[in-house]
Amino acid sequence: MSKLLLGKPVAERIYTELKEKLSQHKESVRLVSILIGDDPSATQYARSKGKKAEKLGISFHLLQYPAEIEQSKVEHEIAKSLNSIKPDGVIIEKPIPKNLNFERLTHLIPDHADIDCQKFTTLGKLFAGEPEFVPATAGAVIEMLKFYNIKTSGKKVVLIGRSLTVGLPLARLLLLKGPYGDATLSICHSKTQNLSKETLKAEILIVAAGIAGLVKGDMVSKDAVVIDVGINYVNGKYVGDVDWDSVSQKVDSITPVPGGVGSVTTAYILRNISSQLKKNIA
Repeated sequence: MSKLLLGKPVAERIYTELKEKLSQHKESVRLVSILIGDDPSATQYARSKGKKAEKLGISFHLLQYPAEIEQSKVEHEIAKSLNSIKPDGVIIEKPIPKNLNFERLTHLIPDHADIDCQKFTTLGKLFAGEPEFVPATAGAVIEMLKFYNIKTSGKKVVLIGRSLTVGLPLARLLLLKGPYGDATLSICHSKTQNLSKETLKAEILIVAAGIAGLVKGDMVSKDAVVIDVGINYVNGKYVGDVDWDSVSQKVDSITPVPGGVGSVTTAYILRNISSQLKKNIA
């Protein structure tokens, strides 16, 4: 059985540091989560963030709208609420209904509150190598590598996934200079031919494709470290992008789903709020 790379101790360390920092802050810290529609994963994630935020003394506001709402209507409602709340952090939960334009919605987020890098301007700073914020899931992967002392410098890292939410930001982080950057990186995706040929070369395999059970045991080497970022709702339970039964019996170490990267993601996004509060610290 592989060594388990659990997210809980990583998240607990972040929460401990965050609680200390927030205790020094004079004013109330406000987080807004925008939920459009009733997607079960998005709903659960929003409520989970809310519970964690409130335990830390962060004021949490859930703005919820029906799936059939029109673009102009939801933009007006969100703008009015944000103007009233004056948040320190704003997250638009994904997925949103297909009839809505996500980019237009991100324009409503104040720059200082874009804690999950949902605006192109914030992402641009990251890709330029000078991030103001790091997207929470991508940042959570790096935090787990640091916590378990899994250095990527000079290593063959294969990343499956190219989304703006996880894959591309994570690729940029893995190419930054440092012990947890400087990776020899290959990026694969759902259209990669002969995927196993690439994954078998990986010393560190990171899977963020959003396809349940994509990676099987015969696609990984026995010495590999596997980071499963996927969260898929299948037959009433959450599973990863990695076939747990076959892969966990073979590789050196692996993150479980649930209980792995997702646990750290919530902690990381809350820590992002604190990163721009320095000017208000007592």
